[in-house]
Amino acid sequence: MADIDRTNPELQTLKLNKESGYNFRKRRQDDWLENYTLSRDKLTINRLTQRQSVNLPLMKTVIKTILKDVDDLPVIYFENLDNDKQAQMFKNEYWKLVGDDNRFELQDIVDKRQIIMFGRSFDQWQIVDGKCQMTIQDPQDILVSRYTDPTNIHSSRFLIHTNIYKSLAEIEKDPLYDKKEVKKLKEWFKSEMGLIKSAENQTMQTEKNKKLAEMGLDDVEDPVLGETIVELSMHFIYREEDDKEEELYMYVEAEDMVILSKKPLEEVLGTTKDNYWRNHFNYNSWADDLERQDFWSDGICDLVRTPNKVLNSWFSQLVENRTLRNFGMHYFDSTIEGFMPSTFQPIPWGWYGVPGKPQDVLQKVDIPDLSESLDEMNYVTEMVEKASGATSTQQGVQTERQITLGEVELALGEAKERIKGMSKFYTQVWKERAKTFLKLIEGSSDKIDAVKIYKEGRNTDEIYSREVNPNDWMTPAGYRVKIWSQDERDAKNSEELQKLNAVKLNMPDNPKLAEIYNRKLLEFVDLPPDDINAVMEFEDQKREMLLSNPMMGVNPEQQGQPEQPPPQALQLAPNQVQR
Repeated sequence: MADIDRTNPELQTLKLNKESGYNFRKRRQDDWLENYTLSRDKLTINRLTQRQSVNLPLMKTVIKTILKDVDDLPVIYFENLDNDKQAQMFKNEYWKLVGDDNRFELQDIVDKRQIIMFGRSFDQWQIVDGKCQMTIQDPQDILVSRYTDPTNIHSSRFLIHTNIYKSLAEIEKDPLYDKKEVKKLKEWFKSEMGLIKSAENQTMQTEKNKKLAEMGLDDVEDPVLGETIVELSMHFIYREEDDKEEELYMYVEAEDMVILSKKPLEEVLGTTKDNYWRNHFNYNSWADDLERQDFWSDGICDLVRTPNKVLNSWFSQLVENRTLRNFGMHYFDSTIEGFMPSTFQPIPWGWYGVPGKPQDVLQKVDIPDLSESLDEMNYVTEMVEKASGATSTQQGVQTERQITLGEVELALGEAKERIKGMSKFYTQVWKERAKTFLKLIEGSSDKIDAVKIYKEGRNTDEIYSREVNPNDWMTPAGYRVKIWSQDERDAKNSEELQKLNAVKLNMPDNPKLAEIYNRKLLEFVDLPPDDINAVMEFEDQKREMLLSNPMMGVNPEQQGQPEQPPPQALQLAPNQVQR
């Protein structure tokens, strides 16, 4: 059997980083597990506080309520800095295809759910089979340095992606791995310890896949029986080699024993003009409760966990209390010979003989009623609603207290504003994801397959197709990312339209103002940029025709009459928006 060198200095560095990252994160492990099990209606029975297997779905209710009111996926548009509109169109169409292939809408929900439950979420970008792939990763699989800036994951000195399970057969076929190290690993798994570790890995992978499936991912597979399962970790660390400037390296390590691969990250993901991959991970992360001192911040479910456990305990006691009271338990005088009330058969209108006065030989077990605890449970529930912003009104529950419709709308609006405050955080991370996408394309354009796009022709309903590849949209100056939250964009556009409408009332004949106003209206109804440009071009052509022939479009009865402002300008008040 080939010897495995466990004293390799590089391997020791990787193990120390992994231990340091795990120790930094492990204080959150128990909290995450409780949050998850409570949301999945799973709990642990004990003899003191949780004697009954009952769970109030408070955690699930809060998660569902907040997800319902969180804003949709942000709008992302790439603007070409060389003013090449065709390249810009190709780029944005390719982004749409990447979004469809990676199911951005569904992954966005999983992403936000992890923020609510764990307080942190991560994504990973890579090129797989000629396509850009973005995956929302489990925060329990990621380790970072304890000195990481919570607002910038790229400030970490290392990032480790753990719990990657592959079969030994897959590893042997992968051309990126060192064949000598793979051979050592294969020999070790033939040993008794290797067989035990393979069985443990198979169990861990099964449990991990089940959890991911419950979290919303339906494309995971159980390990094939009989396969040797190996646990891999990807390490991204800074190092210097051959007197070169420090840069990020990617290591693939197996079972804390062998290093299967070691390359500069820039060599893996490709070189960009600004050498982006020398000091940036192909991962992004965000949180909505940032703290300067702690990267692993709290999630909303951390506020719910303890009250949920208290309610479960009280409800368990209430269920047991009701059950015991329903049993009708009694004491009896066991010294009376031949008196065995336990043999009595309960029947309707039954008569049972006892030796003497019943109150002298029998006594009911007194079990006090605990129904008054319902008021306390309601108090705890209301406290959770106030803390999380997931109020009963948002859940569609009518309140018993008599309040006006205006008060209901005000309270509901305030609660929604608290929840939508999350948008500023995930809008920023989606901007970073778009930038990661740009750099991935720039560095690995030769690894990306051509795709076919379909587009409706201008001034026609016919659909045209064209096959494009990165060379069709790559330009010298590149692109910049324009991003906006759906809610923020609607609110901003509504306010701008109100102001523009007020100005337009005083300057009804200003063509430039009319052009700005019309473009804002088209953006407000969510028309795509290409359609907006087509509509505005038609308006320009129509205006030029009217200027060249002033008599066109004029009603003979109106000739000689003073020009009137547009009807819509007269009908709209300054605080109204034309839709």
